[in-house]
Amino acid sequence: MKQNNCAETVDRMQRGVAWGMLLCGITYLIILAEDLTPKGTLNSILDKVTLGGVAITMAVTIIAIWPALKQKLSGQLIGAKEPEGFLSGAMLTSFKNGWIATTLSITILLSLSSRFELLELPIRFYFTSLFAIAVLSVSISFFWLTREDDLENMED
Repeated sequence: MKQNNCAETVDRMQRGVAWGMLLCGITYLIILAEDLTPKGTLNSILDKVTLGGVAITMAVTIIAIWPALKQKLSGQLIGAKEPEGFLSGAMLTSFKNGWIATTLSITILLSLSSRFELLELPIRFYFTSLFAIAVLSVSISFFWLTREDDLENMED
């Protein structure tokens, strides 16, 4: 069995957590669609898809965290002398970008609140929207920052 160094384990965990966040955001978009559709067949299908999305999100996240958690519990995870991987910085930047997107969304919601009141949607809809925006913006930002590009190939 190959033993990965701590930075590789943390990088793999962060990539898995980003996938979990992306799936979570998509699941919350489905919840929003469920809130907007009338009760009936489509609504019950969306409800089942939401349950599937929750299960898949939890599975992906747990599978991503488990190796790092195992190394942490065994005392092998990141010591003070070991540098963090590139993806750790990308994850921190992604959370900053998610915060910016969420703050911008709140600002837009507040500035248009009188118009949104006419829609008579429950407050849950707006909180769900903000959560979906938060997790989607973090995950999309992470994948954008860590995308493969041809810059490395140009150096050769």
